[in-house]
Amino acid sequence: MKKFLLATVSIVALSSVVRAADLPAAMPTKERMYVPAPVATWDGAYIGVQGGVVRRETSFFEFSPFGNFSFDDRKTGGIAGALLGYNWQHGGFVYGLEGDWSWTGTKADHNPSDFIGSFDTKWLATIRGRAGLALDSTLLYLTGGAAFGRVDNAAPFTVSFGGTFLSGFFQNQTKTGWTVGAGVEHMFGPHWTARAEFRYVDLGKTSVNCTELAPASCQTGYRGEFSNKLMLGLVGLAYKF
Repeated sequence: MKKFLLATVSIVALSSVVRAADLPAAMPTKERMYVPAPVATWDGAYIGVQGGVVRRETSFFEFSPFGNFSFDDRKTGGIAGALLGYNWQHGGFVYGLEGDWSWTGTKADHNPSDFIGSFDTKWLATIRGRAGLALDSTLLYLTGGAAFGRVDNAAPFTVSFGGTFLSGFFQNQTKTGWTVGAGVEHMFGPHWTARAEFRYVDLGKTSVNCTELAPASCQTGYRGEFSNKLMLGLVGLAYKF
């Protein structure tokens, strides 16, 4: 009897071992892959729009054998335009090239009770370098380069009783100068950035001779000089490709 029970227990134990050996091995548990957070990059081309406030400062000097005369004109107006550029990035250092064109509303006309004349910078364009420090999605930068502007200035030499020019000094040309500024730009999406910028523009000085609008209305030895400067406060929105 004892031998029978011992044999039965042995058979049952052996069967359990065989069934356990036939079970498939447990599959190893995979660890979740680590996906790093995307890092903002400033590399690439972009296009955008800009606008804001412009302050034009024009100075006129008249030189004559009998003394000199000067007049300063200032006008604050609006500015709006488009921009195009390309950035390169090495670590936190970002540099690039940018060009823009803007219409400016800075015309001022003066009547005989003040100073007969008119002063205006119709449009402004720049080609600039940019360089700055990227703090992840925010860029602090400096900018500077060449500036081009269409200036239309007029100052009288002799005027009729009706207030019309008989002769005067005129500057109607596209001037070349320089610009420098600073700004901050923030990337609020993979392709979109917003910026705020201050810029100073100097279109230089131009010497002009007296122009006769009536016979013998200019006198020998008289010369005029115009100086044109602008200060820009800009905000902009750009799409990065």
